[in-house]
Amino acid sequence: MKTKFLTILIAFSFITCTTTAQNNEEQQVKSALKSYINAGDTNNVEKLKPNLHSDFRVVLYDDKKDATSILNKETYVSFIETKKFGGYKRNATYESIEFIGKHMATIKATLTSPGKPTLKNFYSLVKIKNKWKVIQDYVVLVP
Repeated sequence: MKTKFLTILIAFSFITCTTTAQNNEEQQVKSALKSYINAGDTNNVEKLKPNLHSDFRVVLYDDKKDATSILNKETYVSFIETKKFGGYKRNATYESIEFIGKHMATIKATLTSPGKPTLKNFYSLVKIKNKWKVIQDYVVLVP
């Protein structure tokens, strides 16, 4: 009886620790993504750059034009700096977060702002040297 009780207690402790670790990672990923989004909203390039992986890119699909544009890191940063992109507050709704192993995550989110197009975003993040960075922002403009 003691053995069964200890086995159940150990199993419960393991599940609790695993769940806590996953919640911590989820919070870290969300925090990195929020920093990325907020830096764009405020056109703050200095806050934006640390959140971007060196191979960062944006893939933008415009439903109205049925066209895709791909922007590398340098182009995207220059668009934020020159205020071609960003500059207004967006509300983010996180629809799903999935982890691929311990160092990759995907987040599906919807970004809204009054008077602006709704954006459906699919973010890819990687964990490098214990810091989550956005490596890809796949954006669909919803008319």
